[in-house]
Amino acid sequence: MNKETIVSTRPDRELKKKIITPGDYTLVPYEDSRCRINLSDVKCTNVNGNCEIEANSRIFSGSFDGNVLIGDSDCFIDQDFELILQQMCCGEVCEAQMVYRDNAGVLVKEISCKIELREVTEEQLISDWSWQRLYEAATHHKECGVQLVREKRITDAFRRFNKSLKMLVAIEPIDPETIDADRVKEMVDLRVKLYNNLAHCQLQYNQYDAALELCNRALKHDPDNLKALYRRCVAYHGLNMYEEAWADIQHALKIDPNDKAAQQKANMIRPKIEKINKEYTNLVKKMFS
Repeated sequence: MNKETIVSTRPDRELKKKIITPGDYTLVPYEDSRCRINLSDVKCTNVNGNCEIEANSRIFSGSFDGNVLIGDSDCFIDQDFELILQQMCCGEVCEAQMVYRDNAGVLVKEISCKIELREVTEEQLISDWSWQRLYEAATHHKECGVQLVREKRITDAFRRFNKSLKMLVAIEPIDPETIDADRVKEMVDLRVKLYNNLAHCQLQYNQYDAALELCNRALKHDPDNLKALYRRCVAYHGLNMYEEAWADIQHALKIDPNDKAAQQKANMIRPKIEKINKEYTNLVKKMFS
């Protein structure tokens, strides 16, 4: 039996594996590879004894079907599991250990299991994908992100939206002789939605500068995009840039005067604008009195 090797380590977690049966070193999983595995001898403990793994885990759930698509997991434990898989060879059997600790170094969770990597479907490198496949992947990751937002898993959603955007960027430069104008428009629309969705995620953590930049990118493609105007207004408001926020929300209300969120935001900003205008008027009076 081979000695234990460290797959990945950082202060709050360590991933390790020990080979029981070696596999084919010429066939290993990488991003977007499809793996077929057997998972057994699963144990999860902490300082108090046995504990639950993670409610959001697909791989360690009772419904897991043995299939893993590398790069398609949302739960952090499943993502760590994928890192171990990427250090395995087809046919390999290993004992894996995933150890998580808090900031004080106290054990939060330790997962051990036996993994058999039965099959690996070799995939093209992303750099060799067709534009059709890249676009399909971008759409898939965007839809997964939207569902994660509904579940209030904002960090996981941000990761999906970011991955979707990378797939779109990989299509560039766009060849007009290969991709027709209607599909190009769809790609631009998807990009705007992704910028908006990424901005929404940033706003949930009060990352106003990052949200502002994302909204600017969306509005560069679609200057009248209501969501981008509203979210840029929220970002400006968070940065105490009230006049800029006011301009955006007024623009949004011209596009849709009945938008409830825009109306509420305008009512929130109006006292600030009235105060700014009053102070400016008083200053002018003093200058010319």
